[in-house]
Amino acid sequence: MIDTKLKDKVAIVTGANHGIGAAISTALAGEGAKVFMTYLSLSPSEYGGVSEEEAKGATVPGRAYYHKMQAKSADEAVKTIHELGGKCYAWETDLADPGNITRMFDKAEEEFGKVDILVNNAAHGKCDSFIPPEEISKDPLFVDEFPIATITANSHDEHFAVNCRAVALMIKEYTRRYLSRKANWGRIINISTDGAYAHPSAISYGASKYATESYTRAAAIELGPYGITVNVISPGAVQTGWINAELEKSLVETYPLRRIGKPEDIAQAVIFFASEQADWITGQVLYVGGGNRR
Repeated sequence: MIDTKLKDKVAIVTGANHGIGAAISTALAGEGAKVFMTYLSLSPSEYGGVSEEEAKGATVPGRAYYHKMQAKSADEAVKTIHELGGKCYAWETDLADPGNITRMFDKAEEEFGKVDILVNNAAHGKCDSFIPPEEISKDPLFVDEFPIATITANSHDEHFAVNCRAVALMIKEYTRRYLSRKANWGRIINISTDGAYAHPSAISYGASKYATESYTRAAAIELGPYGITVNVISPGAVQTGWINAELEKSLVETYPLRRIGKPEDIAQAVIFFASEQADWITGQVLYVGGGNRR
């Protein structure tokens, strides 16, 4: 049995109310880490254009079900971790507000002590495109259910505020506190997407994630001398509630391992990067996508 040496390490995991973030939190807690989970419950109607009633009644993956998941608190994930004997605490906050970054670290330290592991998983994701509205109206949907809109200053900024700026500020704050206490072991793990290089129909999402990959490589070089590794996990299609049955069937045929991803697949990659076993690995992008890579 491999000892990851994560017992009693303190981790922050963002976007942890469902899906990948919840799985990462559970996996870290399972290794004995103390996990400070952040999340933001998003209104199905305001964020996804889906009525509260439709989301509440959704029982199978697809647009309505996905926004049902987005609206969840972290209570279920916290309950799961506690039932397994793990230690965690969940705090709702909006990473688009830079002031919340410092407050987050203060709260995490208040609950568990100094932060050793930072997992930047939270993401803002809506479909946007360079195509003008009149052309989009002829074919307005992405992956069958999710509407596409023409890029605006607002759609650009909403993505970069959470997916890129917040990540940069989290890394800065983590580093400041790490150096102030003269620590010598640290892990930063950023979650990207295999569409980061180019993500047609979700251009701002992809570009914001690609920018974060650049931040990751720069941080790995700058922070390596202080004992901090910084890496990226780039997931393929992971079932977090958004992939309907028809889409799943078509995607499976494009993946060499003939299945789409589970949140636990990404969580296990996070455990590896956080572990002692990855002690000499930094500045890397690990594609976790069943053999499929864009």
